[in-house]
Amino acid sequence: MQDSGSQVRYLNYRWPYPSKLQNTFYHSFGKNQALQTQSALVIGATGLTGSLLLELLLQSSAYHTVHVYSRRSLGLQHPKLQEHLIDFDQYQATVQADTLFCCLGTTIKKVKTKEAFKKVDLEYPVKFARLQFGAGTKKMMVISAMGASANSSFFYSRVKAEMESSLANIGFDQLTIFRPALITGNRQEHRSGEKMAAMINGWINPLLVGSLRKYRSIPAATIAQSMLAHSLQENEKGCTILLSDQI
Repeated sequence: MQDSGSQVRYLNYRWPYPSKLQNTFYHSFGKNQALQTQSALVIGATGLTGSLLLELLLQSSAYHTVHVYSRRSLGLQHPKLQEHLIDFDQYQATVQADTLFCCLGTTIKKVKTKEAFKKVDLEYPVKFARLQFGAGTKKMMVISAMGASANSSFFYSRVKAEMESSLANIGFDQLTIFRPALITGNRQEHRSGEKMAAMINGWINPLLVGSLRKYRSIPAATIAQSMLAHSLQENEKGCTILLSDQI
């Protein structure tokens, strides 16, 4: 990731809590931190990780309001939830949100062209980040990808790196970038390649130790839990990049 003037930290420790945390931990965590007045905006809540994150946010005592931007209704009813059905290209309004969570992500196979992929994975995250920063949002949690690099030979990785760099230059008090390896879980959409890769990773994960741990597949639920937990860290400032084994 390249950025002009932003201080970026790569964490060299593993998140100290176990990967399979109970929701009660987050309920008590928010209560202990006296952060019951937080509000959130989630973009990408219809996807695998985003839907799990939304569930955690709605259950957390740390957040009293959860806004969601979506093209289609989630079909959920909750006193905290405020759903906004929008045109991602045309929408220019903002909401009051302390933290912006971005779980947007697609594949070139699904959207057919590189231009369409870039719109979802780069242009939308940066657009809404800038809008919300201008409206007073102080924190952003965003999912990127392992291997994001402006010098990569892969278009996918270069787009992710450009997204990271653009977000780092906006000026959030806290920007936490999550770079997972292969994300596992029950997707609504069928991705045969990812399903096969997940099976293979299930066999080789135990062999990936030491410096190779970052290549292990990671459950979407673990990412969602970590995004919520890091959003409540008041001492985490600037831009932080979490590699897959640190999530």
